[in-house]
Amino acid sequence: MLTLCVLAASGAAAQTVPADGTSPPVATTAAGTPLPPAVAEAAQPGDVPAPPSSPNPWQKVFGPVKVSSTVDTYYEYNGNDPASGQNILRNFDEKNDEFAFSYFEVAFDLVPTETRRLGFRADIGFGPTATWVNSVDPDDGALKYVQQAYVSVLAPVGRGMQIDAGKFNTPIGAEPTETAYNWNYSRSLLFAWAAPYYHLGVRAALPVSDTVTVTGYLVNGWNNAKDNNSAKTGAAVVSWKALPSLTISQAWMGGPEGPNGAVGWRNLYDTVATWTVSPKVSLMANMDIGRDTVNGQTAAWHGVAGYARFSILPSWAITPRFEIFEDRDGFATGTAQTIREITLTSEHTLVKGLSIRVEYRRDWSTADFFEYKTDQFRPQQNTILLGFVYALASP
Repeated sequence: MLTLCVLAASGAAAQTVPADGTSPPVATTAAGTPLPPAVAEAAQPGDVPAPPSSPNPWQKVFGPVKVSSTVDTYYEYNGNDPASGQNILRNFDEKNDEFAFSYFEVAFDLVPTETRRLGFRADIGFGPTATWVNSVDPDDGALKYVQQAYVSVLAPVGRGMQIDAGKFNTPIGAEPTETAYNWNYSRSLLFAWAAPYYHLGVRAALPVSDTVTVTGYLVNGWNNAKDNNSAKTGAAVVSWKALPSLTISQAWMGGPEGPNGAVGWRNLYDTVATWTVSPKVSLMANMDIGRDTVNGQTAAWHGVAGYARFSILPSWAITPRFEIFEDRDGFATGTAQTIREITLTSEHTLVKGLSIRVEYRRDWSTADFFEYKTDQFRPQQNTILLGFVYALASP
C-alpha cells in the first residue's frame, strides 16, 4: 500500500554506525539517522582519549551503564504576534516572544548481551515537553516525568531476540523527542500531529539477517500508560539496511483507540527513508497514512516530509525541511485543512556537545487557522527561533 521507505526509531541514545568502506564512520541515532554535529562529536568513540591507568570515573560510578543527558532552551518570535502567546501547531516550541525552557533529560541504559542477558533503560525528563507529551494520558500524567522505563532480556532465539517490557517511545516517525538528536529544532507536523509519542506494553526485536530486523509490539494504545479501553494495540516493523548508507523499513500500527464501548479501529502506516549520501550530505523522508473509524465515522489523515542536511563545516550544518499534512476530517488539528510548512535550520557547534540553532519556519494552511493578534486568524504564520542545545554522553 505504501512505497517502501524506512522507519526511523524514536529518540534513542546516540551510537555510531559505519558508513561505506571508503568513508569514515558517521555518528547516528539508533535508527541510523546522522546526528547533528555537536552531538556527533560528543558521541564519537574516536574522540575519547585512551583510558588512563586509573579506572574511568564514569565506570567507577556507573559501571557498564551508559549515561546521557540533554537540555534545551529557546527564544522564538511569531510575526502574527498572537495574543495568547502560543505558536499554533507547535508542540515543544509553543511559547512566543519569551525565553522558554523546553526539556531536561537524563537517561541510563544497560544493553543486554550474550554474557549479560538482562538490561534496562530509563529516561527521566522534566519541563514543558514532558507535560505536553503526557497531556492526554488517562493516568492524569502519573508517569509524565518518565519518558521511557523498561526492562530488557536478550533471549537465545535465532540471532538474539531482545524483549522489552515497560514504557517506551513510539516506533513511528522520523524524529525523536529530544531536540539534540533532531536535525531541526522545531518538530515536524507529522511528529506533532500524525502519530503517537509513546506506548506502554511489550516489544520484541529479532534480527533475521545481517541487514533485516523484525520488531513486534503489543501495547495499551496511543499515549496510554493507563488504557482507555479493554482492547490492545499491535504494531509491526520490518527494517532493512539495503546499503551501508541506506536503511529501508516499514511500520504498521493498529487497534481500537476509542473509549470502552466505542466500536472502531485505527490504522497507521509510517515510512521513513534515511540515506547518508556522503559524510557531508544526508537525506531523509517520512510518510504517514492514518485512518480511524469510531462508531461508523471515519477520519483520514496523511502527510509527507522531506529533509536534507548539509555539513558545511565541522562546526556548521544547514537543514531545510518541507512537508505537507492533510487533515481531511480535522482528526488531528480539529479543523479540516491541508497544512504546509518549510523550515530552515542553521546549527552552529560552540564546543563539543553544545550548539546554537537559528531557525526560520513558515506554516500555511487552506483555512484561516493561525492566531493573529487579538481575535483574528490568518492562513499562515512565520516564526524565527534561537535555540540552545546541549548533549552529554558517557564514554
